[in-house]
Order: sequence, then C-alpha cells, then structure tokens
Amino acid sequence: MKRKYTGTTMRVRLFMMLTLMLTVFSSCRDDYFYDDTLPEWLGASIYDYLQEEGKYTTYIRMIDDLKYTETLSLTGSKTLFVASDSAFTEFYKNNEWGVRKYEDFSLAQKKLILNFSLINNAYLIETLSNYYDGSTYHEGTAMRRPTTLAAIDSIAFEQGDKLSIGKHFDSRREQGMYLLKDATVSPTVYFTQKFLTRSGITNEDMDYISGAVFSGKKSREDGDVHVFDTKVIKRDIVCKNGYVHVLEKVLIPPVNMAVRIEMNPETKIFSKLLERFAAPYYDAAINSQYRQLYPNFTDSIFEKLYFSSKGGATALPSGLVAISTLLPFSPGWNSYSTTGSQAALPADMATMFVPTDAAMNEYFNSGVGELLKGRFGSWDSVPDNIIIPLLRRHMRPSLIESVPSRFSKIVDDENYAVPIEKSHVTGSYTGVNGQIFYTNKVYPPRDYISVYSPILLSENTKIMNWAIRISETSVDGTLFEFYKLYLNSLVSNYSVFIPTDEYFEHYVDPIAYGQDVPAVLKFKYVEETNSIMAYIHKYDKENDIAEAEPIDSISSRNYPNFIKNRLWDVLDSHIVIGNITSQKQYYVTKANDIIRIDGNESNMTVSGGRNLHMGTSSRVTRIFEQQNGKTYFIDNSIQPALRSLYTTLSSNPEYEAFFELLSNVPADYTMQIFSIQGVDQVVKFFNAYRYTVYAPTNAAIRDAYDSGRLRTWDEIDALTGTARTEAIEKMVRFLRYHFQDNAVFFGENINDQFQSATIKMNDAVTHWKTAKNKYYKLGVVGTANSMELTTEKNEKVQVTSLNNVVAKDYLFAKLPTTYKNVDGTGAVSGTAFNTSLISTSSSIVVHQVNNILTFED
Repeated sequence: MKRKYTGTTMRVRLFMMLTLMLTVFSSCRDDYFYDDTLPEWLGASIYDYLQEEGKYTTYIRMIDDLKYTETLSLTGSKTLFVASDSAFTEFYKNNEWGVRKYEDFSLAQKKLILNFSLINNAYLIETLSNYYDGSTYHEGTAMRRPTTLAAIDSIAFEQGDKLSIGKHFDSRREQGMYLLKDATVSPTVYFTQKFLTRSGITNEDMDYISGAVFSGKKSREDGDVHVFDTKVIKRDIVCKNGYVHVLEKVLIPPVNMAVRIEMNPETKIFSKLLERFAAPYYDAAINSQYRQLYPNFTDSIFEKLYFSSKGGATALPSGLVAISTLLPFSPGWNSYSTTGSQAALPADMATMFVPTDAAMNEYFNSGVGELLKGRFGSWDSVPDNIIIPLLRRHMRPSLIESVPSRFSKIVDDENYAVPIEKSHVTGSYTGVNGQIFYTNKVYPPRDYISVYSPILLSENTKIMNWAIRISETSVDGTLFEFYKLYLNSLVSNYSVFIPTDEYFEHYVDPIAYGQDVPAVLKFKYVEETNSIMAYIHKYDKENDIAEAEPIDSISSRNYPNFIKNRLWDVLDSHIVIGNITSQKQYYVTKANDIIRIDGNESNMTVSGGRNLHMGTSSRVTRIFEQQNGKTYFIDNSIQPALRSLYTTLSSNPEYEAFFELLSNVPADYTMQIFSIQGVDQVVKFFNAYRYTVYAPTNAAIRDAYDSGRLRTWDEIDALTGTARTEAIEKMVRFLRYHFQDNAVFFGENINDQFQSATIKMNDAVTHWKTAKNKYYKLGVVGTANSMELTTEKNEKVQVTSLNNVVAKDYLFAKLPTTYKNVDGTGAVSGTAFNTSLISTSSSIVVHQVNNILTFED
C-alpha cells in the first residue's frame, strides 16, 4: 500500500521536537525505540518518495544516470524542486534545447537540470525566505539561495561567432577557447508570499517579473510561490532527508543577465555594447579543479569577466593596465549581491532595463540620439567612455527597488530620475543574478541631453571635458564631478561657451599679468595619459601678442591643482545661467565676469572685458540646443577683464577727479577704498559679486567743489581732531554711494532700485524710504538710449556716453609678487609660479555720470 505524504506545519514542528528530544535524551536511555527506526509519518527518503509516487520516473532516471541515487536515498538535508512526467511530456513538445525525448538530453543538460533543482539544507516554502548572514537572522527577506550546480558543470568550447563579440576575445576567436561564463555559484530565485509582503512587491509586479503580462498566463494570486517564473503546485512534502516541492513545468536552469541579453536576437545592439566591457581571464584555481576531475584534460579554461566595480575585473587580463570605464556591477556575476558580500546574496538581485534593437535604432535616428549619430555615425563607432554612461543608466542594483510599482522612484547612480513607465516594458526575464525588463525606449543619461552633451561627444573639446570631469571629494568621502553635475542639472537653463581645442591657445594668466613677466598659457590635451599640458609663452600685454615659442610647460600630472585652478577659472567665465536673447547684450557669467554678445545666432560673437578693451572677440562656430539650454562652440577663449577698477579709473583722464578722491583717503583712516591685492589693487569692500560704479565727470566734481557741496582732500587734511575724522568719514560715505550692488548696463530696459555701499545711520526720511542701518538705494531707469539715476534726495543724474566699461578685481591666494615670474626671475624667496592659485574675483561695470550722487545735504 502506497504511503501518503503531507507537509503540514504541525508535523514539521513534531519532527523538529522529536529531533530535539532524541538529541537531549539519547545519552539517558539505552533502548529508545527510534534509535533504529524512524516514525512512519516522517516519510521515506526523497528518492524513495519519487519512486513510490510513480509519476517522477524521468527525474528518477536522471538521478540514477548521474549517480545521485545514494545521495538522495540516505539521510541528509536537501531541498528538491521536481517536475512530474507529464511536465516533461509538455517540455519535449517545445523547448529551447531542442530535446524531444529523454535520450536527447546530453550529460551536461542532465547535470544542469538536476543540480540546479537541488539546494543543500532542507527548507519548507515558509522558511525559504529566512536567512542568516553570519551575524543576524533575517526573516521573510530571502529570494535566492545557492544550488548544487557547480560552475565547472557548464564549460563550453567556443569559437568564431560563438565567442563574445567583444574585441578582447579577438585574439582567440579563430583558435577558440574553453570558456566559463562565470565561476561563481548559480543561485535559484524564488518568490514566496512572505518575501513579497515584506518587500512590498505586488501581484502586478510579479506578473511583469514572471512574464504573465506579456504571455497571457494566469495572473499571480495571493499565496502563490514561483521559482523564477515557474509556479510551485505542491509544496512541503516531508521526507526523512529533506523536502520536495513540485513545479508546474520543467525548469531549464536560467542563465545570468549578460548571457541572456547576448542570446536574445532582439537585443543584439545593447549586447554588443555590453560585450565591449568583457574579457577572458585565466584562473589557475579553476583549471586545477577541473583537471582533478578530468585528468586527461590538457587545454586551458578561461573565465569571462566584465569590467565592473562589483563582481568583475578592474584591470585588463595582463593585469598591467587599470580600466577607467567600469560598469557598476558585472551583468555576468551569477552570485551578485548588493553589498558584494556573499552573505547578502539571498536578499536581493540586480535589474537591467534593456532596450530592444528597434528601440536602439529609433533612438539613434531621431531626437537626442541624432547628436550621437551625427558625431559617430553608428553605435559601433561610439567610444567606450561615451557608451559607459548609457549602460550604467540602464543597470540598477536592486530588483526590490526597481519593480513596476516603484518605476516612478527609480534614479540612476547619479541620482537622476529614470523615466521608465510600465507601457515601455515589452518583456521580461528572471536570471540567476537579476531581472531583465525589455523596453521599447532608451533612457539616455543626462550626459546625452544636457548642455554638457556636445562637450562630451565632440572630438575637439577634450580640454574642457577634462576640466569638467575633475573629481572633488565630499565631506563623507564620496567622489563627485562637480561641473558635470552642475551642467547636467535640468532645474536651470544654461548658455555654455566652449572654446574648441584647436583655439585654446590664448589664456592670459591673471597672476602672470600682475607680474613683471606677463604670460599666456596654451593648453593641450594629451591623449596617451589623459592629461593636460599648459605651455607658457611670454606675453606683450599692451599689444596682446604672445611669443611663438614656449619658455616652459606645466603638466596636470605634476601640478594638478594649478591646471584645475586655471581651467575652472575658464569654465566659470564661460557659463551663463539663463538663455541668450535678442533683448539683452550684456550677461554675467558664473564667475561674475561680464560678457557682451553681438549679432544673432548665425553671426554671433562673444567678448569679455579684455576683449572689449583690446577690440577682439570670440566667434561662435556652432550651436547645440539641449534640454537645459544651449552650448556654443567658439573659436577662442573669452578673455575676461584683467584691468582692475583701480587701473581702469587711473588710466583714463575722464575719471581723473573721481579717482583722486577714491585713492587719496588719508592713510591713517581705517576705511580705505583700495587695498593691494590681485593684479594691482582691489576695492576693499567688494565680494565675489558684480557691481556698478558711477564715476562723476571731472566737471561735475569741480562744480561740487566750487559750490561747497564737496571739500577737497587738502581742505579736509587741514582740519584737526574730531572735525577731520568726521569730514573723512563723510567723504568716504559719499564716495561709497557711487558703488552699487549688481551690474546694470546702458542700453537695456531697466526700472529698479539697488542698494549702494553706504549704510544709513539715522531715521531721516529719504526718497527711497530706506530704513536706518540699511544701505542707501539708487533708482535706475534705463532704455535703449538712456540711463537715469534717482538718488535718495530725489535728484536725477544722467549716464553719459562713456558707459559700459568693464573691469575686474581679482583675489589671489597670495600677492603676485610673492611668486616667481614665469621665467624663474623675481623674488629670491618667491614660490614657483606653478603653485599660484586664483581665489575669486569681482566684476565691475563703470558708467560715467553727469553729476555727483548724494544721499543727504
């Protein structure tokens, strides 16, 4: 009579209690009944159960062929997922192996099916979702466990087009090789109700994971358990050496994500890109293990590894060259874990969103992808450093956080949203290391759609791209590329002006400009070392001419801080926050530099303060319209102003009277206007900002002297004691009222009030109703042809035709005179020029006005 086997929780608990009692009392009794006889309800062995049921003959045959009979007959601790003979009958009708009867199975295929269906240790369905990580017991959070399938059970000889299409396999393509797709354990993947509930994965999510949404299979119901996409139809069959769980169909062992993507005829483009980052590696341990099993084997076995931060390789097979373009994890790593530790293997697995070939072609031939096509012509020609952000964008570290119900929350590894929708998913595959969702959309990285994109993709913007990719370290030690993150932000709009490499030859160094030997830097990108060279040329600053031959050079490999400092100075002076429009001519850059735009987009030129002073400009050669602004390629770097406000005023006779007032504040008075810094002198109360200075005409100041509205410095110096101090203070406050926060430009429409640099110190009512201890204001009304100021006394003052003169006050880490000149001359104790650093700067626009500005009588 056939035994009946059940799997109730009560019997399992009785079994566990009995085992405990046997352990505790075995030393106390001499003749316990169950010492030699197990209880009948415990059942036979797994092997005996399969035999006695009569409907698992195919599995029995496979067990016998592989000499597992004894293993599954004796006591032990196993979990077996089995399929019935009827399931095999259906399997023979249609399967990817082409097996039509049992005799068609190869030995390797038998090993795959049997070993993959076995787990060491006995698990009820209920306990499958629990695991111990070595220090903590986790309940309801496991979805994967290692099987008994050994990596060396599936070593194939591959040759020609059977080998990976990646270039690192080309040297062995003709002769072929024995290739192990991954040397780590292949886990089984299961979805229990307990795990799904704890993880917040819905039945609809499971329908996408299992493919029910696409195949028309029955939707998942509460309580269902799946092993990969196969439903468990009978569970928790208790045997004396473990448990048996019955599957609704034969489970062909799934492969890892990389193998599946490579196998899929509809994802050849994505796979080809992925395979660039793989290579064969010789592993002595694997070869030794295999030869112990097969002593006559004399060839070599290689393992396929992907260039990745986790689970792969970080150096080429030679071991000599580190790889800079890494995937976030290896898509071929069978034992993937989110932390990299195998203790965490059960808790989660990866996810990849893989566009179909149709989606990849559509993207490449329309919209944003056209920029890639226009630059490179084909996917095959796109360089690795350009492809890697695209691949990384489609690879996510967690399935739990990437199920359809959480699509709206998915972000990439730079924390940018990935705009995937359920309607984009056209199919799915559950691999041993992760979930594949096939999509009809490509999700380009920010690098492809932002104003940074043309810089990244262009062949001749390598200098600026190098500068943008410089990494900084956050307070928590995380590396980040500040300028890439900045330019990739879609919150703001940018207008970015980029000098192409061939024109990056006239950077007038601000510190050298303030020394006895001025210099121009000519930057070059060095492909072999991914570095920047700055060649130093002596410079005639009066005629804006650099000598043809360099006198020295500075490499980013030896002096990275110097190169970074100068190139970031260039970057800041070439970025405008906002759009360039026909309504404005002057703009302020991120560096607070003032630039002027002339012409329209077909004949646009850009001029910085130095350009305006020398009568030069940079011509726009190409414009790219991106999602967060426009990128403008230009034929020379924009030259910011190098003349300070001090020099600008002192060198022009039109400002002579005003400059004399500013520069002759008595030395014994603490509130000076100028101080020695930067190129020569700077305004002491300026910060890293942009300012407007209103310079009265010489005649206006003379009239103020004549009318008694102003005292001369000579008259003030003649005073003594408190009277002199008060007169100095009054003069300085008067002068500071001519300095305005924010730069405004003649010729542009404006109607606003701005604060000056003078604080109101009383409660008197003024025209602009400025409160005590606040800065006095100036009203500014500008049109295309005029600019009028209204003071706190309600006096109207006009800007003259001498307007929009641009100056810049630099702040350096040290005075230029404390560094040696670029040719090595200068102070004996001076530090080398290549250690010099620009700290910050303020920009100024100067307008001449036809009267003095006053805020009180």
